[in-house]
Amino acid sequence: MTVQAFIGSQDHPVREVMTVLRSWILDLGMHSQEKITNRTPYFYFFGVLCSLNKRRDNGVELSFLKGNILEDENKILEANGRKQVRSKTFYSIAEVEELEDPVRHLLNEAAILNEYHFKQRKKRRLND
Repeated sequence: MTVQAFIGSQDHPVREVMTVLRSWILDLGMHSQEKITNRTPYFYFFGVLCSLNKRRDNGVELSFLKGNILEDENKILEANGRKQVRSKTFYSIAEVEELEDPVRHLLNEAAILNEYHFKQRKKRRLND
């Protein structure tokens, strides 16, 4: 199943929230990739970037797998007892649109860090 088909099969408002967040993630550029793993859309940009988790309370959790290294200037991400993952749960399109700038900033920051770490690993492998 594709990510688009998975999102299309969700109920309102989950479908709409996931659609908007997915479009912002794919806006990061041609290196953006997506796939479904364990009924969860994962997004890659020079490695795992984030995921969109459907919650039982009809929220959509945008999770950054290396969220602990993000600056999160607007303090919108929550650790929820996790060491590395940071996330924000959205319940409506209005909430997503209200936080568009900070979320896009976090996505860009995460993508830049992923690309940087990818290139550093590649350099180390070439020098070994």
